[in-house]
Amino acid sequence: MSTPLLDEGRILCSWTNGRKAVALLVEDTHGRKVVVKRYRTRFVATMLREYFVTKHLARRLQIVPRVLGFQILRRQLVLSYIEGQRVLEWVLQRYGDPGLELHAFQSYDYFDTCMIVDRAFSRFREAVDPSAVRLKQAIRQSYAALHQTGFAHGSADPRNVIYDGRTVHIIDFDHSRPRLRSEKPDQRGLARWYGLTEV
Repeated sequence: MSTPLLDEGRILCSWTNGRKAVALLVEDTHGRKVVVKRYRTRFVATMLREYFVTKHLARRLQIVPRVLGFQILRRQLVLSYIEGQRVLEWVLQRYGDPGLELHAFQSYDYFDTCMIVDRAFSRFREAVDPSAVRLKQAIRQSYAALHQTGFAHGSADPRNVIYDGRTVHIIDFDHSRPRLRSEKPDQRGLARWYGLTEV
């Protein structure tokens, strides 16, 4: 199987979570969807971290995307596409303010200081309906499995968690670190966003 490159496919959509990289959902010439993550010049070391950690974790966990290609000169990482919805949109759709336009959050850089997002996640943290409980349990299970590998994710926010209705998949490992004695960044994020105090 050849490594898909950015210029060998059709871009279906793009998003960014900040200054480091742009991610593109690309349909390659064989009709399969892949994620092409293109890092900006100053973040090559971050790209290398994500490449090595994702490759390592994907051998041990089914909840992590697979590395399909890596081109260091293009600062490009190609990852398998995970079907589902980011937890950010899942929560905003169900617990967000009426009339909320979800597409506005596709590349929303400052979402974690946004009152709209805060209100929705406050409602979600308190929610006890079966769908919310299932999602919280799926997040707990996936992060527990990740921590058993000896790594902490480092960014447990809802942009980096994909939910397919049953399983939570964790993406974006450019903040990850060996867990050592503590996974405090994950614990803070899991408590802040999802109300999970123990994983």
